[in-house]
Amino acid sequence: MEALIDLFWSKYGRLQTAIDREDNVTVHALDQEIDPLLQAIFRHEVTDAAGIQAQFRFALELLKTEADDRGCVHRNGHLLQMLVERYLAPQIGRAAGEIPGKRSDRTGSSEGGNTINGLLDPALFDGIAERILVVVPGYRVFYSNETNARQMGLSKEKVIGRHFAELIGIHHFQCDLREPLDRCLAGESTSLTYAEQRDGDTVVISCRMSPCFTEARAQVGAMVVMQEMADRRRRRSVG
Repeated sequence: MEALIDLFWSKYGRLQTAIDREDNVTVHALDQEIDPLLQAIFRHEVTDAAGIQAQFRFALELLKTEADDRGCVHRNGHLLQMLVERYLAPQIGRAAGEIPGKRSDRTGSSEGGNTINGLLDPALFDGIAERILVVVPGYRVFYSNETNARQMGLSKEKVIGRHFAELIGIHHFQCDLREPLDRCLAGESTSLTYAEQRDGDTVVISCRMSPCFTEARAQVGAMVVMQEMADRRRRRSVG
């Protein structure tokens, strides 16, 4: 796996050089080599934690490198979804309990009594009324449920790859969420509450973060669950 990834980045670097030089012949030739190599990296199913981490690390680095190209972000989001479906989504169906030895990772959800325990299950999360997303190192979003996408006024595919600060606002990111998010990415479960103004109302948001794992115990990012506090959302009365 590492050899394939190293080969990809070598060819990718040559491709960028050829693009800068407007060497269309070399660009075309490298394009023909890079796409099958990319598919080979993502289609290869590994069973060890090191291999899984290498695939996710490669996917996240590619997402960050090409974050300014929406076409590439869409493609890379699809490739990330392949990894999610392979390593993360099947796990809740096989095991309804906690991750062994990680009881503090469990984050409760009020929707129908379901529980979010650090394992990503897209089918389950799309039916939950709370906003759920997974943020990876570099603060890029690589998963969003339907509720979060609707809140943003975007499709799920268009949320993937965006910087977390784009979704919650730069002020709240820097002042409220960046430090606890860093702690979560380092392996700690965290929670906080912050308020924002929306159409003249004060909306209080409870935000819970827990490490997001594969079954092989590889942490891929931070699972963020955001719940609006309905009892605080009343418009202030005018005297």
